[in-house]
Amino acid sequence: MNEVLKSLIEFVCLFIFVYIIYRLVYRRKENFELLKQNDEVRLFVLRYDLDVRKIDYKKLLNVLALINSFIIAFTATIIVRIDSFIWTIIVCLLIVMALLMSLFPIAGRYFKNHEKEIYVEDKIEEVIKETKKKKKTKKKEGKKNV
Repeated sequence: MNEVLKSLIEFVCLFIFVYIIYRLVYRRKENFELLKQNDEVRLFVLRYDLDVRKIDYKKLLNVLALINSFIIAFTATIIVRIDSFIWTIIVCLLIVMALLMSLFPIAGRYFKNHEKEIYVEDKIEEVIKETKKKKKTKKKEGKKNV
């Protein structure tokens, strides 16, 4: 039980460390133009046929950082326990491939299903902002006429 708890603590610490590093790297790339240049985001968007204008960029970056942090932390936690170099490489490749093939499609389907909802929410917010602007201009025009 002590070994399991130690492994869990190592996993959590490594996950938090890698996640913070990813967030610091992605924070510089939250600008839309820099985001379009990011190879990982471009590949993700192309692979799952996402419309870049309809997805929440910060949420996308956060999900990618979480997935990558989990993959790195989980793999490192497992392979540290293996003594043989050859088995370490084999197990590492299997774990990384399994996690990549399972977690990214789940995230891709999530964003594909929710991209329209985000787009609709943005349109509603735009309409609300426009109506507020129209009300303010009408009030200003009414004050000028008096």
